[in-house]
Amino acid sequence: MKFVRIIPKYDHLWSVKAPDEEVDELTLLFRKWNNAEYLLDFFIENFEDLKSFFKIERLDQAVEDTMKDAEALEELILEFPYTENLDQLFKPLDITDTRMSELTREKARNWDRDRHASWLRIYAIRLEPNVYVVTGGAIKLSRTMQDRKHTAHELDKLNRCKAYLKLNGVFDQASFVELTNEE
Repeated sequence: MKFVRIIPKYDHLWSVKAPDEEVDELTLLFRKWNNAEYLLDFFIENFEDLKSFFKIERLDQAVEDTMKDAEALEELILEFPYTENLDQLFKPLDITDTRMSELTREKARNWDRDRHASWLRIYAIRLEPNVYVVTGGAIKLSRTMQDRKHTAHELDKLNRCKAYLKLNGVFDQASFVELTNEE
């Protein structure tokens, strides 16, 4: 598993980079979420979820909402002063993660979205306060991640990254940076 620093010179935001991809997971997400053709295909394929969970029946509205939301979320996660307060953006994935103190699974989204809740999710492992490793993300239109193949895949990536970090002795920012320097 390979990791890239998202903001040069700062060790608080990292992203997984798959060997077969040209860019890291976070960059890949924002490329997809800003690609109207990709979004249209996604919403056509998941139209029933869009209608039943969000009461949206116009595909153009879903695409437009996603692109606006992606822009806001990108600003929240990448621009100062926001990046100094990532703990306000990321929240525990579920109840089991609230009981843990290290390597918790987290999700981020635009929590203050107008019209309807955000369906965009960024998934990460929290190493310590304000230090995260992004494993991927999804457009979540169902109640749980297990309900749909694409979100279940993201959950699997999150769990695999956590297991990899544990196996390699990572428990905080310093041990993670040491691991990345060894690669």
